[in-house]
Amino acid sequence: MSVFGGPLLEEAEIEELLARFPGFKGPLPEEARLWTEAELELFLASDGRRRPICSLGGDGRIAAVAGLLSRTRLMLAELRIDSASQEYLSYCRHREQRTNLCNLPAVASCSPVQRAREVPGTFLVPVTVVPRRARGVEDPKWQSWGSDFWREHFGMEWCQCRARWPAFEQDATTGIDALSVEAGLWEYLDYMQAVEVADAACLEEQSLAYPRLQVGDFCPFAGLGRRLFQESWREFSPPGVSDLTERWLEFYTSIFEEVDAATRLSEFYRLSFQAPGCVTRLHRENHNAHVWFTQLEGQRLFFLFPPEDAVAGRLHEERGGAAPQRSSVEDFATSVSPVDIFFPSQKRHLGFSEASTQAALLGAGKSLVVPAGWWWYSVATQASVTLRHPFWGFENRLGIVDALWAPFEAKDVPASTRNEVRQRFAELRQNIVVDDGCRPLE
Repeated sequence: MSVFGGPLLEEAEIEELLARFPGFKGPLPEEARLWTEAELELFLASDGRRRPICSLGGDGRIAAVAGLLSRTRLMLAELRIDSASQEYLSYCRHREQRTNLCNLPAVASCSPVQRAREVPGTFLVPVTVVPRRARGVEDPKWQSWGSDFWREHFGMEWCQCRARWPAFEQDATTGIDALSVEAGLWEYLDYMQAVEVADAACLEEQSLAYPRLQVGDFCPFAGLGRRLFQESWREFSPPGVSDLTERWLEFYTSIFEEVDAATRLSEFYRLSFQAPGCVTRLHRENHNAHVWFTQLEGQRLFFLFPPEDAVAGRLHEERGGAAPQRSSVEDFATSVSPVDIFFPSQKRHLGFSEASTQAALLGAGKSLVVPAGWWWYSVATQASVTLRHPFWGFENRLGIVDALWAPFEAKDVPASTRNEVRQRFAELRQNIVVDDGCRPLE
């Protein structure tokens, strides 16, 4: 059997278990070979009455068995992957060995992100925004957008479930970190719930039995959710955020003769769905963007590092090139760190001990706003749904030009296509450089 009780039981192992439970007379389900030894033992001991993670969804589905989890287990077995990702195993050990999950003993200082009712005018450090709840004022619509909402309205949409997010040009093309599975959103949400029920504690010995996958970059708003976006997007921004993204996208659509700026804008609002223990690798936001995160459900722990740590070499920054495909630009990071933030290598990453970090445990209804240039890492401490928006203001205005240009830099885009639009991008850049934010849009 695989390490840690992993997937795909051998026939001999199944026969051995059957011999231990002679009272079991029923047929074995076809999917039983995808269970762990402990799961099959429980099934046999209960004479077939207790299946793994049964009754999920309330309609008799065995989601953990029939859906994404079993398919992932089978893929791991077929690919002969016998270890979980190092990032996930590191978090498992952090949970097991330390009582305060929000502390990083390996760095010079670790302090909480400042909390405020709104983002201050001078925006230089991360801030957690806890909005006021005014009497007689209805809560914004997004506060009811948990996993049940997305399952009901967008469950049939396809999404990419990845073991590691975001992707990076120099990532390995084999092994657990390269694992990617396409699934319906409803299927991922069933998986997310199954993992939370069975392995919320993120036990290292369960790391292959419950492999972690996440949907890091789901955008329903440009398609099926277009009307939802148009009705709600002005409520999304945390109080105090100065965001000129919409204005400069109007410049873009005018120059490129595109009719609908709202569709372009919707592409900059993304959702992530993460089972407990899903890690977002340490990286910097692309295109010098600010970014905010609003937690719609569950909890997510963030560690943030200032730009100075990267400049000083403490984060051991690695830089990569363009995304391989135009369709994968939003899933791709161009600056990442290989440092294990919980247990850094004393040989390879010695400088990390001089770094400083800020931590934020983001609960439902709260937002985290991060300035451009800051590095961030996150891990879901509960089943998590998060709305994310990269944005630009006067202080980082040219980053939006780079963001709009990025799809043309993808490796599957021919040089002739880039050459056709260079002049219009030069015009866009100049218009944004001289914009004072007050000139009426034409």
